[in-house]
Amino acid sequence: MVVGLAATDRLILAVRHRVFMQGLHRAFAVVAVGSLITHVILQIMRGRVAPASAFLPFGGAGFAIGLGTVASDLMILVAATGAFRGRFVGIKWPWLWRVLHVMAYVSWPVAIVHGLTAGRSAVGWVTMCYVGSLAAVALALLVRLVVTVGPKDGPVAARPANIGRKAEQIRVDDVFDEEFWVTLRKEVRR
Repeated sequence: MVVGLAATDRLILAVRHRVFMQGLHRAFAVVAVGSLITHVILQIMRGRVAPASAFLPFGGAGFAIGLGTVASDLMILVAATGAFRGRFVGIKWPWLWRVLHVMAYVSWPVAIVHGLTAGRSAVGWVTMCYVGSLAAVALALLVRLVVTVGPKDGPVAARPANIGRKAEQIRVDDVFDEEFWVTLRKEVRR
């Protein structure tokens, strides 16, 4: 989540750094979904949960396991919206992608509660890792909010001149604009 928050920053990061962070965010997402699928399969194979409990929350497996199912279902939704983000560009409601992708903010804390309450008691270092990740995401979210909605003549001097203007309508043809790619290549070379 921290890398995803950093990948959206247009005011501080150069284009090449944002592209790198977006790639890193996608790579972490693939690893996270792969780990989630492995976790669920192993729990089913060990007989700790029924196969139906992997998809249907609170289906008799207990509250903590149900929270894990809710978190995993939301995480799969978030990963799917990330994988199919380009499909949302040309639809009637382009904001729908962001609404669905923001479900990560719901999935993640639910997964943390599941991790702390399901199965055996968490040892101290595991609990500290959870606390550390909560603090890191809270700090990254705070920084993003301050930079995005902060004072216009604050510490970020490199703000583009069009901040605060109404966004222009983006057409699908504009997404593949040659000028953008030329500018991106020049920025990456620098």
